[in-house]
Amino acid sequence: MPGVARAMPDRPITLTQWLGAPLEIRRHGRRMCLERIDAMDPGVQAWVQVAPQEPTGQGPLSEVPFGAKDIMETQGLRTEYGSPLYRGRVGTEDAAIVRELRQRGAVLMGKTQTTAFAYITPAATRNPKNPAYTPGGSSSGSAAAVAAGMVPFALGTQTKGSVLRPASYCGVTGFKASYGLLSLAGVLPFAKSLDTLGFFTHSPADMRALWEAMGHA
Repeated sequence: MPGVARAMPDRPITLTQWLGAPLEIRRHGRRMCLERIDAMDPGVQAWVQVAPQEPTGQGPLSEVPFGAKDIMETQGLRTEYGSPLYRGRVGTEDAAIVRELRQRGAVLMGKTQTTAFAYITPAATRNPKNPAYTPGGSSSGSAAAVAAGMVPFALGTQTKGSVLRPASYCGVTGFKASYGLLSLAGVLPFAKSLDTLGFFTHSPADMRALWEAMGHA
């Protein structure tokens, strides 16, 4: 386990670097991320399932890999809400935010770990900076996957602190969108009057680039 922390790159590939690369270079990124996941995830356990999905369109996020928290519906992928009660459950359609990102060209790499129902039993995920420490929750896997350099960005959700807490614990940038700004269709609700979507990137500059690529300049 300690080797995970030592293997962390000092300067992981950032979203800004991804977006600045020619498309033909970006196309190699999926393999790079898979190699990174294979090397790092046995110690970090950020992922529930790794199964890259083809984008459904082209746009500013073309060929950029990302992960989605396992309370978000994903067509053909496991959507288990972090609970053994739903083990083996497979989604029948993409959540609105996943669909939007795929339409903009992003590559869904798979599902990231969450605490059960985004609330109770902690996920198996370890903090990539120090495996003896918690990564925080409930968006544990998404924060850890970005911190470990497995993907340049990942999706989370927040009702109280489920984006900002794991972002701070794992040393990445977390951003919670304003309530109601982004659709929560296809996301398991916890408290509908408080639930919001969130994102993880390596830096504030990356977060701004992601937000602009989503059309929210």
